[in-house]
Amino acid sequence: MVASAVLFGLMAWLAKRATHRFSGAQVAMVRFGVGVVAVGAQSAIRRTPLRPRVWRFLILRGVFGGTAVLLYFLAIEHLPVGTATLLNYTAPIFTAVFAAIFLRERLPVVITAAMAVTAAGVGLVVWGQGRALGGGYGWQLIALVSSVCSGAAVTSIRAARRTDGTWEVFAMFCLVGFACTAPPAVHQWRDPSPGEWLLLGTVGGLALVAQLFMTHALGAVEAAVTGIINELAVVTSIGLGSTLDHEPLPAIAAVGAAVTLVGVTWAARVSARTEQPPPQNPTRSSGSP
Repeated sequence: MVASAVLFGLMAWLAKRATHRFSGAQVAMVRFGVGVVAVGAQSAIRRTPLRPRVWRFLILRGVFGGTAVLLYFLAIEHLPVGTATLLNYTAPIFTAVFAAIFLRERLPVVITAAMAVTAAGVGLVVWGQGRALGGGYGWQLIALVSSVCSGAAVTSIRAARRTDGTWEVFAMFCLVGFACTAPPAVHQWRDPSPGEWLLLGTVGGLALVAQLFMTHALGAVEAAVTGIINELAVVTSIGLGSTLDHEPLPAIAAVGAAVTLVGVTWAARVSARTEQPPPQNPTRSSGSP
C-alpha cells in the first residue's frame, strides 16, 4: 500500500512534467490508453473474457472516474502538483457523504467534524496558494470538483462490486475514461517525440502498477490504514514539486495542507469503522485490476 501511494504521487509529478508540453487531457488519455491495453492483454493471456452484468453502476463508475481523472490532470497542468493532488485527495470526505445518500450508510457525527477540519484546511490552501500564484482560484475549484467526482466514483465502485468482477469495473473505468478525455485531447493534440512517448507511457504505467499494488494490498490491509497510507501520495507530490521543481508552497498553504491531511485521515478512520464491505462474488472477482 505504501508503494502504491508513493507511485501515485510520482505519477502525478511526472504528469506535471508532461503538461509542460502537452495538455492535461492528452496526458490523461494516454494514461487511460495504457489501462485499456492492459485490460485487453490480461483477458487474452488468461483467456477469460470480460462479462459485465449490471451496466448502470459500471457506466457510472466510468463516467465519474473518467471525469475525475480528466479534471485532476487539467488541475495538474495549471497548478503546483502538490496543491492539485492535495485537493484531489480530499475524496474520502465526499465518498462518505455519497455513501450515506445513495447506499443508505450511516454518516456519523464525527465525520461531519472531520469534514469541517478538512474544509478549514482546504480554505487555507486555496487562500495561500491563490495569493502565491496571483490567482488560480478557478483551477483550485476544478481540483476540488475532481475530488467530488472521485468520491462518487468510489461509491459507484462499491455498488458495482456487488455484481461485477474487478477487471470488469477497471475495464469500464479505462474505456469510458478514454472516451471522456479523447475529444479535448485530440483538439489540443501535439505529436510526441520518442522520448516524450516514453514519459507519457511512464505516467500510464505508474498509474497501472500503483492500481495493481493497491488492489492487491486491499485484501490484507485494514481500510482505516489504507485511508491514512494513501495520503503519502500527497506528501510525495508536494515533496517532489517543491524540492525538484521549486513550486511555491507558502507557509499558510503548508499549514492548510497539514490540517487537510488530518481531516481526511480522521474521516478515513471513522468511515472504515462503520463501512460494511460489499458482498463478494467469487466467480467474478479473480485477478486484480
